[in-house]
Amino acid sequence: MISEAIKYLTTPCAPHLRTMGYLTELIATEARFRRCSTAWQPHLDQTRAVISDAIAASGGHRKAIVLGAGILSDIPIDALCATFETVQLVDVCFLNRTRRSLRHHGNIDWQTCDITGIAEPLHAWLKRGQHADALPAPSIPGDIAIGDADLIVSANLVSQLPLLPVAWLRKAKTRIEDEAVFRFAQQIVKCHFEMLSSFSGTICLVSEIQRQICDGARILETEDPLWGIAPGIDGREWVWETAPRPEIARNYDVRNRVKGAYWTSARPAIGSA
Repeated sequence: MISEAIKYLTTPCAPHLRTMGYLTELIATEARFRRCSTAWQPHLDQTRAVISDAIAASGGHRKAIVLGAGILSDIPIDALCATFETVQLVDVCFLNRTRRSLRHHGNIDWQTCDITGIAEPLHAWLKRGQHADALPAPSIPGDIAIGDADLIVSANLVSQLPLLPVAWLRKAKTRIEDEAVFRFAQQIVKCHFEMLSSFSGTICLVSEIQRQICDGARILETEDPLWGIAPGIDGREWVWETAPRPEIARNYDVRNRVKGAYWTSARPAIGSA
C-alpha cells in the first residue's frame, strides 16, 4: 500500500484524470498483474504473438503506434523497437517505473493523451451540472499523428475505454437512465473502431469479446464488454483467466474470451452494431 501511495503521488498525471481514477486504475492494473502473473501468462503470450505477426506483416518500418500502452505487459516492445525507427507509446499517463525500464531504447516516443477524447469534456460537463440529455461525445484526438505510421496496435484496450467514464457518470448522475449510459458507452467503443478504420497501414486489434463469471468450468453469467458493438474480425481466439479466485471473489472466477487479428489492405468492417 505504501509503494502504491508513493506511485500515486509521484506519477505525472493531469488533475482531471486523477480525479476520475485513471492513475489509480493504472496502479491497480500493475498490482493485479503481479498477483495474477501466472494465470495471465498464456493470454500475454497470445497477445504478443498476434502483435509479432503484425510487426512482420507491416509494409514499412518508420513508425509504430501502441494505443493504451499501459504497463506494456502484453506488448513485445523489444521487437517493436528493433523493427521501427520510432515507437510511439500512447496512454493517459505512464508509471515512472515503466519509463525507467525502457531507458535503453532510444527510439520510444512517450505521448500522454486520452485517446477517447471524452475524459476532459465529461469532467467539465459534470462539474457544470449539465443534464443527461446533452452528454458530451467522444472524439478522435487530433494530437495523435497516425497518418505517418506503418503500424497501429490496440491491444486489450477497447473494452476498457468506457469503464471509467461510465463509472464517473453513474457516480455523478445517480438517476441517469440505463439507456443513456448504454448509448454513451457504445459511442466510446464505436469512436475507437472508427479511429482504427481510418488508418491506412497495418492494424493490429486484440479485444475482449465476452466476459464470463465462472464457477470452475461452469459459466454462471456472461457480459458483453463492447456494449453491443461487434469487432467483426477473424483471427485467433483464446480465454484469459482475468481474475481467478480470490482476486475479486472467493466463490467465482472472471474470465474473458479474447480475439486477436491484424490486417493490412483488405480490412474488415470493424465496429458494427
